[in-house]
Amino acid sequence: MPSRSRRLGCRAVAFLATLVTVGIVMVVALRDWKLGGWLVIENGIVEWLQVILMGTAGILAARQGLAAKRRGEPFVFEVAVVAAMTMICIGEVDLDRVLFGTKVIHTRFFVSPKHPLGWRLLAALVVVGPPTVFGIWLLVHIRELWRASLRGLFEPWGQTATFGIALFMFVQMFERRIDRLPWQPPYFFEEVLELVAAINMFVGLAARQ
Repeated sequence: MPSRSRRLGCRAVAFLATLVTVGIVMVVALRDWKLGGWLVIENGIVEWLQVILMGTAGILAARQGLAAKRRGEPFVFEVAVVAAMTMICIGEVDLDRVLFGTKVIHTRFFVSPKHPLGWRLLAALVVVGPPTVFGIWLLVHIRELWRASLRGLFEPWGQTATFGIALFMFVQMFERRIDRLPWQPPYFFEEVLELVAAINMFVGLAARQ
């Protein structure tokens, strides 16, 4: 007997999950403004839901990449997804601030005389080095990544995940304008939209299984 998610299709599952999640959060915010604001505070419930969903999406992509490698197939797409989910999760939880008590992944840290030069150089090496190496590796395998991405766009899972990625990028680009919209607790629309993006990315990569 086919599962309910398979009968519905991943796009329908993502839509329903988005509708239910947004509906609940909106009802809470309308009934209790302070509670709605508390849900979307920094490192709050909504933000951790995003991290859990995107972290799980990264784990799924890693499993898919390992399976592709065992079959002797290209796995550059999966590596790119894992890297993207890792970077997003680190940015969402401010991992550098949690570990070091200050924002390390920021230009201000590198130019601030308050921090020793040695620590700033080490941070620059750690922050800039791995992404640079990874970026060069991606450029070397750009054709494989391009072909895999195009194939995904013709599949329901790829369309669902792409919508999530596009929505997340849209929010990052217009974050300040979204935060200035009226009739919302601080950062409410931004965090809810990011949660919707995370839901779609997770459902898309889960359906790819």
